[in-house]
Amino acid sequence: MEQYAVPNKLPSVEVNVLSHWKGRLRRLAQRTEPHAQPKKKRTSFRKVISFVSNARLAERDAKRIKRNFLKHGVVPRRTTEYKENQLVLVLRHRGKKLIPNKEVMKTFVRLGLQHQRSATLHRLTPEIIAQLKVVEPFVIWGYPNISVVRELLYKYVRLRCRQTGVESKKPVPLTSNKQVEDLFGSIGMLCVDDLVHEIMTVGPHFDAIRETLRSFMLKDPAGGWKNPQHKGKLRSIGGEAGFRGDAINDLFRKIL
Repeated sequence: MEQYAVPNKLPSVEVNVLSHWKGRLRRLAQRTEPHAQPKKKRTSFRKVISFVSNARLAERDAKRIKRNFLKHGVVPRRTTEYKENQLVLVLRHRGKKLIPNKEVMKTFVRLGLQHQRSATLHRLTPEIIAQLKVVEPFVIWGYPNISVVRELLYKYVRLRCRQTGVESKKPVPLTSNKQVEDLFGSIGMLCVDDLVHEIMTVGPHFDAIRETLRSFMLKDPAGGWKNPQHKGKLRSIGGEAGFRGDAINDLFRKIL
């Protein structure tokens, strides 16, 4: 009968009450503290009419490019309207979301105008004129004066990182003449005014300077556009786009 006897003391396990109490408090705090809700993946809904309108715009662009090249050739003939080897300022004033037209997109990359409201400086050549004809409804261009160029270089200039020695993917702003001396001291340029003179005269080192500077990121003119619904039309027919000559300085006074 001894084998069936019940022991006086039941088996027990040592429990640390303090550690259990702290664990309960920790779990309670985790349940009560606010958790960041996971961001829901937004799927943009596009109507069928948007695809149709984009296809029509792409077809219209293709016809316009073909018409311009059939009329003027791949490289346009010399005309008295444009002054070759002159400094020109090109502004992309529209086309935030472009249709996938390969010719237009490649031309924007060649001109350095990948983003809306970006501007670049170029030496006017027949090749540049041909590229401007391809993207004519999206750009405004003309001959800048020295005050516009100086203000662009002092306020909106950005340098390419690979030539500044800074390990960053973002462009570096020009903040001192020391940067100009480090980059262009070998060609005799020591300050920003030397850059302004070389750019305005389109000197022998103009191309080297333009490759170092990135595009200027600007804003819309103060007071808005006169014809916001006709920004894609040429200026000669009442729009905003196209060649402006010296009148582009009036526009940039409102932008800068």
